[in-house]
Amino acid sequence: MGVLWLVFDYLGTVAFALSGVLVGMQRRMDIFGISMLALATAVGGGMIRDTLVGNVPPAALKNPVYIIISLVTTILVFILSRTHNSSRTRRKKLWIRFYHLADTFGLASFTVTGAMVGLAADPRSMFLLPMALGMITACGGGILRDICASRIPVVFRADVYASASLAGAFVFCILRVLSTLEWAAPVAFLTVVVLRILALTYRWRLPS
Repeated sequence: MGVLWLVFDYLGTVAFALSGVLVGMQRRMDIFGISMLALATAVGGGMIRDTLVGNVPPAALKNPVYIIISLVTTILVFILSRTHNSSRTRRKKLWIRFYHLADTFGLASFTVTGAMVGLAADPRSMFLLPMALGMITACGGGILRDICASRIPVVFRADVYASASLAGAFVFCILRVLSTLEWAAPVAFLTVVVLRILALTYRWRLPS
């Protein structure tokens, strides 16, 4: 997996840390609470994934770069929010857009890394393991974030969220057989991003 996996893993860590920070700020947490929420969002899904495939201790506890990335993201966004002078209404709309953008990129990135870990753990598994680990990695941190913030997790609401992750993981599984990993990963990433943007734009919802 090498460099390609690291690119998506670091991108997902930054994106999900950012989404955790924004939720913490919206819930009026202090800097410690915001930092913990960012960490849970950024590394929670990956830790669940690593535990399931026997990669223990999880990568987030063996390599400090994930925690460092999360904390640096937290500090930068916290400082930026306190120096931003726009009106409260405009600032709220701006943070909501940033949240959806960060959450979408985190979902897409971790779908790819989770699927790649599933493929590495059992190359014989065509769909089940890569798709399951892709969704768990992508949604696990968000579930922890929402529970800690006393919200109903996005993945459990009538929203195209986990289904977008599953679709991206499915595309990954198909393309890694028909082409190469270098094609499968970015196309799967774009699949999740496009589905989430369309769902947010046109208010797509699953039956409830």
